[in-house]
Amino acid sequence: MELFSLEERKKNTQKITDYCESLLTPVKEKEKEEKEEKEKKENDKKILNGFILVLFHWLLTGIPLVYLIIGKVNMYFYLSAAIWISIFIFHFYFKGCIITRIERKLWNEKKWWGPWMFLFTPLEKMGIYMTDNLANMIFNYWGSSILILMLYRIRHM
Repeated sequence: MELFSLEERKKNTQKITDYCESLLTPVKEKEKEEKEEKEKKENDKKILNGFILVLFHWLLTGIPLVYLIIGKVNMYFYLSAAIWISIFIFHFYFKGCIITRIERKLWNEKKWWGPWMFLFTPLEKMGIYMTDNLANMIFNYWGSSILILMLYRIRHM
């Protein structure tokens, strides 16, 4: 199936990040403005839009995660579970988090790990260098743990 080939997934990832960047990047202003001033303003807006995206990213992942851990098993629990299952599916399809890729592109920052920065930064300070493969492995263990937690909570409600 071509939809799941590595080339097709890379192409889809590029299309999504380019499209989101074009939505979050302001339209160029007057031609008379100096190139340097334009770039600074555009960069400032990219940074602001990136922070808005980070806030959305953290809320999208954080609120459902907290509810999965401490909330009652009800409609909101199942909605949170569906959100996290979707996150896992997208993570495997895009071989990483598509929102983190958009944030990286907006900020032109290759070392950004999204919400995982709170874990990965201390690990790097301890001498454990974070690679894409290690990050994916950690995410897979994390995902497995969340899945086990969800199943346990459903079974013992």
